[in-house]
Amino acid sequence: KATPFAVIKLLVEPQTPPSPMNSTGDESFMKGLASKKKELRQEMLRSRRQLPEIQRKSHSENIFSELTKDEQLREFQFVHCFVGQSDEPDTLPILEWMLNQGKKVAVPCVDSDKVELQHSLILSTDVLEIGKFGILDVRPEKRIEVNISDLDLVLVPGIAFDLSGGRLGYGRGYYDRFLKKTEGFRVGVCYESQVVDQVPMEAHDIHMQALISQKGFQDLS
Repeated sequence: KATPFAVIKLLVEPQTPPSPMNSTGDESFMKGLASKKKELRQEMLRSRRQLPEIQRKSHSENIFSELTKDEQLREFQFVHCFVGQSDEPDTLPILEWMLNQGKKVAVPCVDSDKVELQHSLILSTDVLEIGKFGILDVRPEKRIEVNISDLDLVLVPGIAFDLSGGRLGYGRGYYDRFLKKTEGFRVGVCYESQVVDQVPMEAHDIHMQALISQKGFQDLS
């Protein structure tokens, strides 16, 4: 397929898993994979945080434009969308547009005493407040229950992505555990500079079905 993404070449070499019978080799393989994830995470976070604010704003505006004009994405009626942190794409305009379109919209919430990602429907972005990790979410007493099995579309944050659907998250596993429980169409939302040649993936890591950046939408399924 033709792709709008200029893939960033990084030194993340493919690894062949060892024989299942070799527990020492298996342990060594997993340690090596974890080390590669850590290195890539640090490198990509450093790069993303150095992006000038004017570019971040421009990229976010282009992501909004690409998402809202795509016919496939416009068809989804029950959407789960993250609330972008300061160095991530700004998704507040996306949330507001979806609400204005009459779609059902849910956002992720993080509780310090829970290992699972929590969720809430929102009727307005006014309900969002700064929560754990400094991320905007909905206070527990104001949350509206979400049946995540009914989601049509999940817009997913990440630190790095590749064109095979690989995703590198923040290392806490919130999204991998969540995405196993929903059949919603999984779209990674990112800057083009976050798309790399290969993301190191483990068996439990969930692949994206599409990516969207300031350069356009790419269906990977």
